[in-house]
Amino acid sequence: MSDGMQWIVRFELPNGGPGPDTVASEDLAAEFDAVVVLLLRDHYCQVSRERATAYSEAFDEFAAEDVAVVGALPDTAERAGYWRRRYDLTYPVLADSSEGPAADAGAGADAGAATAMTDGTPRFDAFADIEVGVDTLPGIGVLDTRQQFPRLVHTEGGETLQECPGPEEALDAARDALGT
Repeated sequence: MSDGMQWIVRFELPNGGPGPDTVASEDLAAEFDAVVVLLLRDHYCQVSRERATAYSEAFDEFAAEDVAVVGALPDTAERAGYWRRRYDLTYPVLADSSEGPAADAGAGADAGAATAMTDGTPRFDAFADIEVGVDTLPGIGVLDTRQQFPRLVHTEGGETLQECPGPEEALDAARDALGT
């Protein structure tokens, strides 16, 4: 992120991964100093699948640094559950789509609003501020949860799909954001 701006990012989303049925930012903030949000593209994206697995393998390293990891899909809770089972992920996989039930309720007011990227990839809702900060998906956002409200302090994605930060880079970004 540039120019020192920090966006408040609060969420309570359906979880297809291990843990409770829904995951809220406030619950993570009570337990961790930071949250790395891994924005996944879709099931057909090989890089997203590889990154999801790599972050799962590094889960204990994040936990040892008091940093939570959550994956986010711009899809349904059922698809998030499929990802968790298919790739044996150890962290929550949150369903966050601007095309979900909440978006349907306001369809009349937002008729004609773009709900997909130019390539047809669905957009995020609760994690829209993180999505805006990355050039392409997959990408990451780091939330500092030490204050009253979680603050987005870092976003990173590459100009190409292959440049999405790996777990080591994400953990370094979280350490830098926390000043540790």
